[in-house]
Amino acid sequence: IMAILLENDHPSTPLVNAGAISANSMVQPVGNSDAKWKAIVDNMTELCGSTPQLIDELYRSESATNFNNRSIAWLLKNYNRIYDDPDMSLDLYTRQCSMGITAEQLSICGATIANEGLNPNTNKQVFDKALSPKITSMIATVGFYQHTGDWLYTSGIPAKTGVGGGVMGVMPGVMGIAAFAPPLDDAGNSVKAQLAIKHIMNKLGMNVFNGHRIHVQ
Repeated sequence: IMAILLENDHPSTPLVNAGAISANSMVQPVGNSDAKWKAIVDNMTELCGSTPQLIDELYRSESATNFNNRSIAWLLKNYNRIYDDPDMSLDLYTRQCSMGITAEQLSICGATIANEGLNPNTNKQVFDKALSPKITSMIATVGFYQHTGDWLYTSGIPAKTGVGGGVMGVMPGVMGIAAFAPPLDDAGNSVKAQLAIKHIMNKLGMNVFNGHRIHVQ
């Protein structure tokens, strides 16, 4: 909420609640919840190579208790940072938060981003390759909430975490990687998934910041 108040002249990053709700409001067509949801699920399916499933029990529970996010949606409306009906946009966001996804699907999603938008399993171009560096840099800078700097320093891979216990890593031009374990740290990041990915990255000697000497003639 403070970010909205302090930065009310531009949208928040879509990797936090306020920015994600705002981003959902931009999905076309305006005013059509069913068509918006189909577009969102279709995009998830193309990224992951198969369709994640909505967990109805979780969706109902989240919808009944998402008072903070409801406040955020209407605060965004107050600052003209939401571009469709606030309640509809919040519902779309809540549904996305209630999707069940496997570690395999998540790793394919990461690999698609790492592969400049080309899904390596389906060979389908999911998004414009020019967007890949922008998506990856956003993941690198805010993917682990307040622990993002520590994560990037110790793991060497841009990654996005979620309070469901999943972590998705993106190694540009190389691979996607994912791990899942429910116990979370104080920032809402999976403890065991972090350790697993760090171990694999260190074992393989991979680091996005590794320097490679080049010679220009």
